[in-house]
Amino acid sequence: MVDFDAASVAQLSHTNLPSPLNVVNVYHGTSYVEDGFQLSSSLGATALHSLFVADDHNILYRPAADSYAMAATAAATITLSSVDHSAFNVTSIDLAKLLMGPFALNGSVTFYGTKAGTSTPVVQKFDYTGNWTTFWFNPNFTDLSSLSWSQGVATRFEFDNINITSAVPEAETWAMLLAGLGMLGWVARRQRA
Repeated sequence: MVDFDAASVAQLSHTNLPSPLNVVNVYHGTSYVEDGFQLSSSLGATALHSLFVADDHNILYRPAADSYAMAATAAATITLSSVDHSAFNVTSIDLAKLLMGPFALNGSVTFYGTKAGTSTPVVQKFDYTGNWTTFWFNPNFTDLSSLSWSQGVATRFEFDNINITSAVPEAETWAMLLAGLGMLGWVARRQRA
């Protein structure tokens, strides 16, 4: 699970300004790695931040569901992939609107998964509010090479607790593996005879 723990958030740069400028007190960077998975932003580095995690002293962003939560610069596309390029499954994600106060709007976000070895997309849309909510992906979000979504402009959100597992090989892959092992056993037995 990618849950933006303190040890992993420490890889990001930190901006810590005094009040009233503490609106931008965040950990920020262009990419983020945790538990073998990488998040990257389509915008790269911006003047302030591209991917960011609000710290405790931030006065604009909603507090995280547990310790920290990630967001991105407005209009950025965020991509999640495995560092070793292996396939993965995603089962759930926590979402909430990013900003606090009267200008914070509820919204929706659409997730696009790309199946490993193909260009076949899977798509699912979630409507988020100001409350942290766990959203469950449908069963098609398995054997993915990447998962992408875009940050809103007027409706902005943050995300946390991305539940990811390694993809289990298909039955055909297991059959080929067992056939290969059987062939090795047959060759070894024949060499002994």
